Order: sequence, then C-alpha cells, then structure tokens
Amino acid sequence: MKESLDYIKASMSKSAVKTLLSGDGVPGTRAAPTRSGNNDAKAGGRLDHGENYTKGNQTVHRVKYQLNKDAENTTLKKLAAQDSHKVWSYADVPVPVPDKRLDEVIDLTFTTLKANLVSASSDTQSKKGESSGHGSKSGTGRGK
Repeated sequence: MKESLDYIKASMSKSAVKTLLSGDGVPGTRAAPTRSGNNDAKAGGRLDHGENYTKGNQTVHRVKYQLNKDAENTTLKKLAAQDSHKVWSYADVPVPVPDKRLDEVIDLTFTTLKANLVSASSDTQSKKGESSGHGSKSGTGRGK
C-alpha cells in the first residue's frame, strides 16, 4: 500500500495537489490519480475527498485512501475485490493551504496516510473481535 501511495503522490499534477489541499472537493469524489489510461491499475489505489469539518478555529479536509479493483498488484486487487469502498487510511488536512506551503503540506499528508494505514491482518483481527479500534496507528479514530 505504501508503494501505491508513492505512485499516487508522484503522479499528481500541481493543479491536483492544489485541488486536494483547497478543501473544495466534493466528499466521495476522486482526488487522485486521474482515471485516464492505466492509472488505476498502476496506482492500485486512489485518494477520495472526505468531509470538511471544524477543529478549533480551523477548517479540516479529510483525505481518504481506497484500493482499486483493477490494481496490477494482486494483493491490492484481492483486498479491493472484498470491499473497494473500504477506507484503508486517511489524513486530515487544515485548509485552505497557501500556495507557498503546498509542497510541505502534501509531503505531510502522504506521511500521515502511510502512518495511518490499516493492515489487512489487523483488519481481519478486528472483524474477529480480537482487536478494537479502526487499525489507525495514530490513535485518532475515523469518526469524521
């Protein structure tokens, strides 16, 4: 999954980064990568826009990572076949992000997405009732 996130980040245009970090995306719509060519297969996953909410005095935009059913990676493909709408990670981004901070904030967003990844094994344990929570390594729930 980390390789998938690396591919998505590398494939994002400056305008895609600006859109993602603007907070203007419609929840449930794709943020990256574009659906052109074989992006879905190569990326193995996608970023979707989540909800905006207020935390303190700041608007925060949730970014969600999901897997693609037509992924080239067989492991990702099998996991996506089980539930292509499952959120495997998320990052909460304070928005809007000034242009001069786009690179810094996109790096932090992908670092957070990697840190919050739910592993397939912890997901299986969770379904069996052997662990609690949502598999988030950051300890911040997934409620928003």
